[in-house]
Amino acid sequence: MKSEIVTDRARGARKDLFNAAVLGVFGAISLWVLALDLWQVIAHGRHWTGTDGVYLVDQLQYLAWIREAARHVLISNLFVLRSTPADYFQPAIVLSGGLSALGVAPWLSLLVWKPVAVAACFYAVRQYVARSLADRSERRAALVLALFFGSFTIVYGSVGTIGDLFLGFLSWGYPFALLALALILGALLCYDRARSRGRFGLLPGALGAAATLLHPWNGELLIAVVLASEAAMRLGRSGPRRRLALAAVTVLITAAPLVYYALLGRLDSSWQLARVASKHSFPLWSILLAVFPLLVPAVAAYRKRPQTFLSAATRTWPFAAAAIYALSASELGATPLHTFQGITIPLAVLAVEGLDHLGWRRLPQHRWLALAAIAAFTIPATVDQLLEARELASPQPGSARFIDADERRALDYLAHDPDPGGVISRSYLGALVPGATGRHTFVGDCVWSEPDCDRRLVAVRRLFTESLAPRTARAFVLRTRARFVLADCRPNTDLARRLGPIIEAMHTFGCARVYKVQ
Repeated sequence: MKSEIVTDRARGARKDLFNAAVLGVFGAISLWVLALDLWQVIAHGRHWTGTDGVYLVDQLQYLAWIREAARHVLISNLFVLRSTPADYFQPAIVLSGGLSALGVAPWLSLLVWKPVAVAACFYAVRQYVARSLADRSERRAALVLALFFGSFTIVYGSVGTIGDLFLGFLSWGYPFALLALALILGALLCYDRARSRGRFGLLPGALGAAATLLHPWNGELLIAVVLASEAAMRLGRSGPRRRLALAAVTVLITAAPLVYYALLGRLDSSWQLARVASKHSFPLWSILLAVFPLLVPAVAAYRKRPQTFLSAATRTWPFAAAAIYALSASELGATPLHTFQGITIPLAVLAVEGLDHLGWRRLPQHRWLALAAIAAFTIPATVDQLLEARELASPQPGSARFIDADERRALDYLAHDPDPGGVISRSYLGALVPGATGRHTFVGDCVWSEPDCDRRLVAVRRLFTESLAPRTARAFVLRTRARFVLADCRPNTDLARRLGPIIEAMHTFGCARVYKVQ
């Protein structure tokens, strides 16, 4: 008896060591871009703006939202000079705004969500896999594939990997998407437990609603998975009405924030324009090619009828994602690629189940073959993502990731000047102005600096070069009703001469200048 207890403890210790190692690797990958940024600060003395991602436009948008939440809780659009309604509520942003209201820098109050999202995602994936598979080795294989799987495909004409399909990519500046994914996994697990026990509960719907507020695509996905799974489970069977009540309440609570987003798109012109501006197409065949190595063995798992709700959810998830993808690609939505975030989770479980169904264990040296396959479909793609992130995160002219020390001083001045008013600047600093100063900007993020963002970019470029005659330049600035013009450290025309009669004051910060306009 004593030896059995010792053996169980040893197995538990090995299990904990494996999970800790996987979490450690996942956490290390999540810190990659942050480490690259800090290296530039330490080794080269660069002035980092606190962004933690490869596509800055999204992180700068979050920083602007945090600035607004710190002042008003509800968020308005700071990427235009006109007044817009403060009507956007996002719970994580509100909490970060509360930290910023207490004196924490917005970039830091955003960064605190990284460890929360990474830990929550790992724990949720681990629990999902553990509830889906009984064998320990299968659980471990599915966990590693779910977190690190990647395969090369054709991305806009070049061979590469798709970031949205790689959970590590989401940890680079997209903590809310990662956290929303963890929440819908938690919702499915809670729903499965309540359903199997014949109980009614509000927790699945509450988790779904929180996920929807953070990232609405996840809420849409959860609703589609619940409805499709219930249909699959009831096909040819009958069940208690309590299960139908659980499904109805979960769907209704999860859908409530979607109604809110729909109203934003109808009633707020900024959201209406942003939906149109953010629309893009991404070929479905490219996504299918990327997950093809998981799809092939996963097909075999469909030969077995699901016996639990979680098993049905795993099988319906890919089809639900495809349906939401089609909806997002239509006139009713935008950014369809987001719907496939987390798709490696159900496909990893199905692939492991499918291989077991095909009898792969009968192959000689099957364990070594499995390790080789897992390594082949995790390590190369992960390395490719890390290298691409290093390239995209490197210091580049006209990028708001690293700015000149004098530009930082000019932004600090704008943040503390009590005189209200918006700012005209080049677009790369314009995207930073809302988050760094809390002021409106003429042009920055072309999702939110609408309408006619392209026209705004051209107008600003002409203002800071010799393209505009002095009278035309003055008329343009006055027409925007901007209070400040921020000249960065890149070569600019002599704005003091060109805007002279309308300049009320000029503040010089080395190579940067701030002009206060009448």
